Amino acid sequence: MKHHHFAAFLALIVSYIALHFYAASWITRNFAVQAGAARALRTAFLLLAFFAPFTMFLRHRYSGPALEPVYFAGYAWMGAILIAGSVFLLSDLLSPAARRLLYPEHAAWPPRAALLALGAALAYAFYGGVKAPAFKEMRLSVPGLPPALEGAVVAQISDVHLDSALKLARFASTMNALRERRPDLVLITGDLVDPGLPRGPELAAAIRSLRPRLGVFGVLGNHEYYFGMEKAAALYEECGITLLRNSWLETGGFRIAGIGDIMTEGLTETSVAGILGRERREGAAILMSHQPLMLETMAGNGTFVGFSGHTHGGQIFPFHLLTRMVYGHFYGLYRFGSSFFYVTSGAGCWGPPMRLFAPSEIPLVTLTRA
Repeated sequence: MKHHHFAAFLALIVSYIALHFYAASWITRNFAVQAGAARALRTAFLLLAFFAPFTMFLRHRYSGPALEPVYFAGYAWMGAILIAGSVFLLSDLLSPAARRLLYPEHAAWPPRAALLALGAALAYAFYGGVKAPAFKEMRLSVPGLPPALEGAVVAQISDVHLDSALKLARFASTMNALRERRPDLVLITGDLVDPGLPRGPELAAAIRSLRPRLGVFGVLGNHEYYFGMEKAAALYEECGITLLRNSWLETGGFRIAGIGDIMTEGLTETSVAGILGRERREGAAILMSHQPLMLETMAGNGTFVGFSGHTHGGQIFPFHLLTRMVYGHFYGLYRFGSSFFYVTSGAGCWGPPMRLFAPSEIPLVTLTRA
């Protein structure tokens, strides 16, 4: 592991543990918890700080229905403590002003309101995590669009993170709904699977049932590498997904390119430009790239209708802010010259089964010639 990656990882772990101490301290000082109980609470929160990492470790090595409640609880706690820390911090920032505006006998109101807000935020986040992704429809007028793509509806499926029987059943239901929309082209832009996926044939049946007239194409995300790159590639083939790995394909009267996971593969702007530039021609092509990086470089090497994911739109607020800092193009439609790039929030969840102010979606993009 590179030194800066290790430093970032270490800072993340320390911050996560510190968040548990902060949450325990917030509860004890705002609700007059006695010393013995306060120590017990801090100890319990310290142990819980290792629950989610242990869950991830376990998930990568063992799977099965008997362990699903453990996985759910571990990931749910991760999301809950992140939201709790944000609510408690906001309460600490606003409490002095609130207490000045209220009579002394109502001084206990801010922390109680914070707990009510936390309960509402958690309920809304869990609802956002389990509800079916919305179909987001849009139209793009693209210069140089090949006649084969005129009027075509492109469906993008990204960041589903299938790692349990429950997620797989929910995904199959979503594919049934998508099939009724009759997309012409389906793009899988990575992180379809994660360690723990119970049954490959059921996934293959769900995706093969779509039968779009222009085909199903995909690229690998970083989580396919955690799943096992070659195993993931075999699963994509089983699902009827034409996998593009830093390569081009001309099919059905249009061209399509797929860039591998940029960070995991260590791709540079020079290598990305080389991949795209070697097949540069007149007219627009479809482009898939899991991570929304180097979009300007991509646009400088052709006319593309590009699709990316990875960011989850932040998934749990306020991590939208951090995601936006790391990825300048973190959600929505972007245009560079004659090229368009859409970055989706994804159709599933990683880790915590929650989404807060970052709803899941499946984009349906209708292409027309400019």
